[in-house]
Amino acid sequence: MSRAAAAQATPNLYMVTIKNLDGTTKTVLKSQPLRGAVSCYKLTPDQINAPWFEEQSDFPGNRGSIPAIRRRIALFAAHNPTNPNSKKLVELEDEQKEQARRVALAIGIQPENFLPLDTFEALQDDDTPEIREQKMRKKIQANCSIPTHVLDAALNGDEAIVKMMLEKNAGYLLYRGTASDFSGRKYDNLTPFQAALITGDIEMAKMMKPFFARLENGEAEMQNQVAEIFPRGIEAHEAEQKQKSENEFVPMLGELIAAIKNASNKDIDENLEAALNNKCNNSRLYLVLNKFRAAFTELSHGEKIFNPHYLLAAYEAYMNKFDWNNNPKWNKLDLFWCQVIGYVQRFLPATYAQAFAYSLYDIVENKHSYPRSFNFRHDSGFSFYPLSASFADLGFNFACGKRADRRARCVCVPLDGGAVWAFFQNLCRTKTTSFQNLLRHECNQLTAA
Repeated sequence: MSRAAAAQATPNLYMVTIKNLDGTTKTVLKSQPLRGAVSCYKLTPDQINAPWFEEQSDFPGNRGSIPAIRRRIALFAAHNPTNPNSKKLVELEDEQKEQARRVALAIGIQPENFLPLDTFEALQDDDTPEIREQKMRKKIQANCSIPTHVLDAALNGDEAIVKMMLEKNAGYLLYRGTASDFSGRKYDNLTPFQAALITGDIEMAKMMKPFFARLENGEAEMQNQVAEIFPRGIEAHEAEQKQKSENEFVPMLGELIAAIKNASNKDIDENLEAALNNKCNNSRLYLVLNKFRAAFTELSHGEKIFNPHYLLAAYEAYMNKFDWNNNPKWNKLDLFWCQVIGYVQRFLPATYAQAFAYSLYDIVENKHSYPRSFNFRHDSGFSFYPLSASFADLGFNFACGKRADRRARCVCVPLDGGAVWAFFQNLCRTKTTSFQNLLRHECNQLTAA
């Protein structure tokens, strides 16, 4: 394949810097731009398809000429901004330059030449210069793999990145690392395949499964990874999740609903107005809502596997715990929709967030497949993720409904609220059934053991 053809066959790649909710930042690899990111730089075809070890200046400790070193660094330091109207090249910080370089090298190498991690030999004092150079080449090549990017992409719904890297090296399926999702939830000792399992990302898991066949004892490895996540099988785990929602989340919700019902209209309106104007409100109701937010964040972040029953319980409460027939209190329903249902939605895994961003109605009713995008399909100026710590955001002044539109603050009609509940429930059931079918052989073996 020619270099031009290879460049055309390579998906778009971006180095994206995201601000976490705790104020820290991280730079990750994405297959498309991400709105709301701190920065988003596109890797050029030259960077992605750069020849391997073209110059000695690519090696640490070399004595290459200064111009050669500068040319090599410039290749990976200069990025084209995603804004097509801007021609200015933006230089990344040193750490980002190195990340961009490793990404480009890892993606540019041919699969048959890829060296897994730790395959290189340590340098010895008695190595000849030729042997030393050969070992350095192997070490650089092995260290140019980017397992952390693969894990992050699997956890955060970027199927294109994961597939691209597994095609280079199926050994990434064995990598265990630490990563975080958009809600700030952190995971330790997690593999990319397990990231798909715990987030309910059936499409990601289906794509990954065939790559286990490329590994030695790959089927057993997959069974072991499934067993770690679902030791008693998927059905038993889902029953446990539902019970936990009823025991811990529903009482939490009941306390909050009572506070909303007993709140004055002034309290309700002040909270809604404060969110719309991105302000903190220290009213009594605000303090109760803050208590709920803190408790639910702790509950959600304390779990490794996403529990959809929390959001299902919130929808059920919206429909059944308020009086819709006898002069409905629209402002209270509005508050519950935006600041309770919306807040629970802040903890959705990437695959569910992408479904909301596209349209629950079209996915469930019209059987659409949806893109791996967080941008709202019908409200293109906004994105589901990344989240903001602002009060004027998801969970404060809006919640996502059946249609991917953020502009309407609330859809206060029982038919629509009930429809969103039903659509989300059907989506969850479809994912569970699909996972059972995908893993049936593995789960049957595990539960029989």
